[in-house]
Amino acid sequence: MTEDKKLVQIFLSPTSPGVYEVSVDKDKNYHCTCPGYRGRGICKHTKFVDARVKQNNGTYPLEISTRVTQEDADRAQESNESFREFLLKFGKIEVC
Repeated sequence: MTEDKKLVQIFLSPTSPGVYEVSVDKDKNYHCTCPGYRGRGICKHTKFVDARVKQNNGTYPLEISTRVTQEDADRAQESNESFREFLLKFGKIEVC
């Protein structure tokens, strides 16, 4: 992931071993690390994220652990990489 993309959701695949990440760029285009996205430019993961964004008035509803502190949340805002680390540690991983 690069600094021009921000991680939105992490997915665990139940059928093929893999962890995939959906991110969004500054133009609000979704990108996924799964093989299906690389071949088609769209996948079930990006469709899942897009549907949740549409249901939530344009914002992705992050599900974060109650263990998170204000310091953790503040640190997550420092960069896209720190936000990624925050989601890996405190975010809900979807199975899809």
